[in-house]
Amino acid sequence: MAQAELSADIVEGIAPSTSGVAGFWNRIKRWPLVSIIVLTLLILTAALADVLAPHSPIESIPDNTTLAPFWYQPVVVNVQDLPLVVAIDGQTEISGIAESAAKYGVNLDEVDIGNSQQVRSAFNDQVGIRATVMELATITRVKHVDSPDEAQYWQDLDPPRNIIDAAESYGVEISLEQLADPLYGGTVVKSAFAGQASLDVEVQDAAIPRPVLRDVQTAAAQFGVVIPESQINNEEAITAAFLEQANLRVKVRIPTTNHILGGDNIGRDLLSRIIHGARVSIVVVAIALSSGLLVGVSMGLVAGWFGGMIDEIIMRITDIWLGLPFILVAIVVVIAIGQTFIILIGLLALLSWTPFVRNVRGEVLSLKTRDYVSLAKVAGASTFRIMVWHLLPGVLNTTIVIATLRVGQLILTEAILSYLGAGIPPPTPAWGAMVNDGRNFIQDAWWISFFPGVCIFLVVMSLNFLGDWMRDKFDPRLRQL
Repeated sequence: MAQAELSADIVEGIAPSTSGVAGFWNRIKRWPLVSIIVLTLLILTAALADVLAPHSPIESIPDNTTLAPFWYQPVVVNVQDLPLVVAIDGQTEISGIAESAAKYGVNLDEVDIGNSQQVRSAFNDQVGIRATVMELATITRVKHVDSPDEAQYWQDLDPPRNIIDAAESYGVEISLEQLADPLYGGTVVKSAFAGQASLDVEVQDAAIPRPVLRDVQTAAAQFGVVIPESQINNEEAITAAFLEQANLRVKVRIPTTNHILGGDNIGRDLLSRIIHGARVSIVVVAIALSSGLLVGVSMGLVAGWFGGMIDEIIMRITDIWLGLPFILVAIVVVIAIGQTFIILIGLLALLSWTPFVRNVRGEVLSLKTRDYVSLAKVAGASTFRIMVWHLLPGVLNTTIVIATLRVGQLILTEAILSYLGAGIPPPTPAWGAMVNDGRNFIQDAWWISFFPGVCIFLVVMSLNFLGDWMRDKFDPRLRQL
């Protein structure tokens, strides 16, 4: 008796608690909690997309094109050379517009400083001065006239220089009359540099902004502009500094918490598109997978149960379908019918049914020889009842695992079809299409592809882990161990 009591005490001591907080934790600690959390967030995000999204997923704001996430430093996107004041009342006086306006007391607040005509009118109307204002083209690179016209022989000017500055640097004399020539941005300048300095030059029109894509501090150092550290996030201060110190019109993008993950390649809010993309991806995959599962499981049950000619016909159809180039078929269908949401769901459903047929058929071939199936036959159960109540539960675990694994493939296939123009029609947001949108910007705007890609990764991995857990949990053979 004492030995039995001792054994009971030992068992009680090592057995996990089944009550209170400890009992609850012991029951759930083997659950795939990360997977459950991720999938719960996914479902809630899809259901509440209209409430959670801070902006419209399809509204494009040009100023937010490739806008960086909020933790990034401000970026100088491009700069444009502004016209120069080259003469005052016929006397040569080369200076920036802002500098000349400050010198002669001209107010340019209501003037487009990139418009030479408006600048000339402002000087004439306000102070009675005849200002000669010119939009000077830019020299971007040079090479010796005798060198072959190949990339390695050209020397890039960093930063590029306007014609007057470049002429001074290389000892080339260009008169104001030559600069005023309609061909000042091309033939006249090239001839002057070739004749006086033996240089071929590449000239860029002043109206074309020059891309920079560097943080403000680096860009300021490049163009010789000084910006106080306290003003590094002030767009007005940055613009004024480039204007006054370098006579440049600058385009700056300053990340903001109003667009937490930044903007995509055409200025749409990335976070809003990811949130709405969750809904689109869930709807597309759920409908396509459900359709494929229903058809595939049904055909697998029929093929495995009846065997013979029916089995041969179903399996040969499956083999033929697996041998078709699905992507090519999808493109042909879209060209023939058109790119729509319904067409995409149908195509993905046609892709998803084949694995269910083959695996369910194999399971049924084994299950139909079991004793409980034979007893059901003897008891007079109909074929339909045997399939639904005796065979289907036995293939359920296999079906769950296949379904979870197919989700990732369907999402990736949707991305491929979107890339080829056969997926979800734009501008509807979808994670796969969003990854493709950032393909050409991966170096300068990696976040466009990265964040949707992370979402795909988390969802696919969570579903895989959840499927494995459910298989282990509901498999009777594993449950007995």
